[in-house]
Amino acid sequence: MVDRIRRAGAVCWAVCGIAAVVVLLGLLAYVLRVIWPPLILAGAIVFLLNPIVTRLQGRHVPRALGTGLSYLAVVALTVLVGVLVAPLATRQYDDLAERWPELREDLEKDINDLSERSEENEWPIRIPTWQELEDQFSAQDAADTDGDGQISKEEEQDRFASQIDTARQLALKVFHVGIIFVLGPIIAFYLLVDLPHIRRVFRSLVPERARGDSMVVTRRLGTAIGGYFRGQLAVAFVVGVMASIGMLIIDLPFWLIVGMIAGLFNMIPLIGPWVGAVPGIVIAITTGGGPSKAIAVAVVMAIVQQIDNHFISPIVMQRAVKLHPAVVMLALLAGGTLAGFFGLLLAVPVTVSLKIVVGHAWRHYVLGEPLDEIEARWEAEDERVPGGVVERVGVDSATSEEAPEETLGGSLPRGT
Repeated sequence: MVDRIRRAGAVCWAVCGIAAVVVLLGLLAYVLRVIWPPLILAGAIVFLLNPIVTRLQGRHVPRALGTGLSYLAVVALTVLVGVLVAPLATRQYDDLAERWPELREDLEKDINDLSERSEENEWPIRIPTWQELEDQFSAQDAADTDGDGQISKEEEQDRFASQIDTARQLALKVFHVGIIFVLGPIIAFYLLVDLPHIRRVFRSLVPERARGDSMVVTRRLGTAIGGYFRGQLAVAFVVGVMASIGMLIIDLPFWLIVGMIAGLFNMIPLIGPWVGAVPGIVIAITTGGGPSKAIAVAVVMAIVQQIDNHFISPIVMQRAVKLHPAVVMLALLAGGTLAGFFGLLLAVPVTVSLKIVVGHAWRHYVLGEPLDEIEARWEAEDERVPGGVVERVGVDSATSEEAPEETLGGSLPRGT
């Protein structure tokens, strides 16, 4: 009984210590939150391009040269897509800008009619009129601070100062976003070049008794997160192409812009595709297509999403991310609440990481499964992804640079 009490006390103190460390790390991460956006972008680039750099290294191309060639390939592909798509997208954007006053007037009329109908039929939720929506999003009411219905000269000056401050904050945010997109690729370049050295340093810092666990978990994390980012890009591209073709078939104006928006929002799992369908429905209603065209847009987007959910995503994403849809929705809700747009993008990778770490700890330390059995199960479940950020367990760090192709697969050696 005394031993049991002693062990229970030791476990409680260990849990308290781990909780304190987690809190301290969280506070430190919050204080240094300015560095996370470029690091997150750099990490995504590393996960996306490392398989290519590793394959080139396997063909005796130095990593620095392979990284440069990968960057050039991405730039060339982006330019090619821009050359092919930009003229049509620009033309549709110009047409949309030219017709926007007419579309705005039609949209205003539809919203006012809907508001009037909601009042006459006593709907549970009253739809606001266009003017009410405009007042809520404009600074007109905010400028009238005394509520007399007129804006005095002092209130006008305060409003102008507020607008200047808003413009300054907007310019500062644009500058920060530009810095992120400049620093992210630069950091990613150095990480890609020095990745074998980073692996060796990581191995040297891990105690020998914990090296097997750490390498199994980190390689699993690298495979899952890298597969997620690559899969999301591939799925978003395919969905954007299918949505554009579908909108073209039903003869929707600005079909390419709608398809591009649908593909972009598809980067956010589950909720993104339906958000991407909203512009198509709005354009269908405001361009004179009426309810029939809006229904056609909804049908096309539903078909695209069914193809994605049943054929594309299972093939591309199933081996990387194995989460129940309810877990994904809860993760997105928590991520969006805590970190906004970046939280939505990182919610699924973070949840997958927690699942891998907790699952490994449970199987190995609670159920007592050996590392080689855990590794064999993962090998059976997942298709190996070449060029993982962490090499397989048991590979000699001294030979990881000389024979990178040997670090891309294989199971955990017996007895590790």
